Amino acid sequence: MTPAGLVSKSRAHFVPAGARVEHAEDAIHIISSNGTIIHSAPSSKRSRRDSAEIFSRAYTDGYAAYSYWGPNPNTSAIANFSTSWVVPEVPARADGQLLYVFNALVPTSLDTILQPVLQFGVSSAGGGNYWAVASWYVNGPEVYYSSLYPVSVGQTVSGVMTLQGNKTSSTGKVQYSYNSVFSGISSTSMTINSNELLTYTYEALEIYTTSGATDLPTGKTTLKSINIVDQNGQHPTVNWTPVSNTAEGFGITVVTNGGNNGEIDLVYPSSGSVGGGATSVPASSTTVRTTTVAPSTTVSAPSSTSNTPTSSPTSVGAVSLYGQCGGIGWR
Repeated sequence: MTPAGLVSKSRAHFVPAGARVEHAEDAIHIISSNGTIIHSAPSSKRSRRDSAEIFSRAYTDGYAAYSYWGPNPNTSAIANFSTSWVVPEVPARADGQLLYVFNALVPTSLDTILQPVLQFGVSSAGGGNYWAVASWYVNGPEVYYSSLYPVSVGQTVSGVMTLQGNKTSSTGKVQYSYNSVFSGISSTSMTINSNELLTYTYEALEIYTTSGATDLPTGKTTLKSINIVDQNGQHPTVNWTPVSNTAEGFGITVVTNGGNNGEIDLVYPSSGSVGGGATSVPASSTTVRTTTVAPSTTVSAPSSTSNTPTSSPTSVGAVSLYGQCGGIGWR
């Protein structure tokens, strides 16, 4: 199991310290600090997997609660996106669940995702019945991750993503260099070179194989000190759109909008039920979403006409979180 859901071991790649993930014309390379290509994979879209590959569970797999802003409407690109939160208590029961809490950057095409992630459970990066942090990057069916670093309950962690610069390739294409890291934990640092600017920001809780409320922390996790800074050093005007699976007891509340010291609460269920629909509503409200067992193969483009969910499970509100890129929650 990976942040992209269930994928082949051959699709999950460890990025050593000092190495970077770089896009070429038709491939994605892991390049070591001395310039040696460690691994190459073809650049491709994500393919559909059979629903039988997903384990049985009481709560729906995928994004249980999230909030997004974007695409960035300003001419100045997002240069830095950071969020801090306190590591929650360990769930009362450990029975194979996999939990992720993270902030993330996504391009307008919605086909990749970069994120510093707090996890509980076992993923391709390792782990166990404890909390740990790592950086992840997903493009198509390929998943890339840094070293996993254990953290303690009650510890404050800060996920930071930075646009480090850009360069023009030999073919004339502009590539953007991004870094993801947990502040003060250098082993979680991962640098990627993307052919696209990352224009969407996300705050999210994602779950897999979660059988009930006791598989989760209790109460809420407060995502605070949410700061978005553009290349001009300014905080853009940010209005978060929250979405959550309230039918199963999850909630999300935008406490403070804005690109400077924003705050969002992820609320865990006290008891669970299965079913319900998904909607997108104005910020500072609690909203609903559900997911499907089978991963989808495409990402729905933002809708300018309606936030009403359709019968298709691949689209929730204005933005679909399930698609070709995989990612933590991108299945």
